[in-house]
Amino acid sequence: MNTPSKIVISGATGFLGKFIITSLSSKGYDICVLSRNAVKARKSLGEAHQYVQWNGELSAELQSAIEGSKAVIHLAGANVAGARWSETYKREIMESRKQGTSVIAQAIALAEIPPEVWFSTSAIGYYGNGGDEIKNEHSTAASDFLSKVCQEWESATIPAETVCRVVRGRIGVVLDKREGALAKMLVPFRLWFGGWLGSGRQWLSWVHYSDVVGMIVWAIENTLVRGAVNIVSPNPVTMKKFADTLGKVLGRPSWFPVPEFLLKLVLGEQAWIVTAGQRVMPEVAKQLGYTFQFKELETAMKDLLR
Repeated sequence: MNTPSKIVISGATGFLGKFIITSLSSKGYDICVLSRNAVKARKSLGEAHQYVQWNGELSAELQSAIEGSKAVIHLAGANVAGARWSETYKREIMESRKQGTSVIAQAIALAEIPPEVWFSTSAIGYYGNGGDEIKNEHSTAASDFLSKVCQEWESATIPAETVCRVVRGRIGVVLDKREGALAKMLVPFRLWFGGWLGSGRQWLSWVHYSDVVGMIVWAIENTLVRGAVNIVSPNPVTMKKFADTLGKVLGRPSWFPVPEFLLKLVLGEQAWIVTAGQRVMPEVAKQLGYTFQFKELETAMKDLLR
């Protein structure tokens, strides 16, 4: 019996998706991309892959793509920092995660030959604002908005557990110089106006994008990995330490902190993203032997900013 080699990916046109596809393709997997705009996705990702138009609903095309695949990777969802958190945008954040995840779960459950594994993304926002308390995959969920989003997001995967291995990747603050927290902090630091955000005491559970890619591929190929998996470095730091390290790597001072009240004034409720903190450990990855490429923040930043 031939081992299935097709891997189905949704949300692949983001920067993480492109790196994941490159890594999986180099290992000989055949990639099938689910996209609301298959033509645009093809232009972005190249001709080497299969593309399936998917509007987020249960369809024959989705069912056919999933049938007999090695794995499904679900990355799609509205950006939590994409707009001010109005009630409308908060509903969009919630529904963009629940709806697509629920539909894929249904498709997997209905498959005659289901995939071996489904990797569905979640986030460390699941744990809420934890202060100095160390969180791992067994820690309980919080009750704030982002935690509720993560709980609903993860619950939507449950119907697939009866037919395949399900991994819920709780991703931390992904470091990349093109997108995300690090990218946004680079400009003021390079202009000599850099500093930490909020109190500086809040914990930041970071992860180099290479380890996000590495852990997703590892989770797909390691049959012992299932359930919640924290995708973070084993060495979280405080926001002040993060800013000080960035200044050190760039050869700039870290001397213009942005106070919490100003962040709340500018961002509203969305300021929670940077003023709250989670001190999260990747216990599952450590126990099951994932080898981190970047454990230390300074090493990671030097790699990203060289």
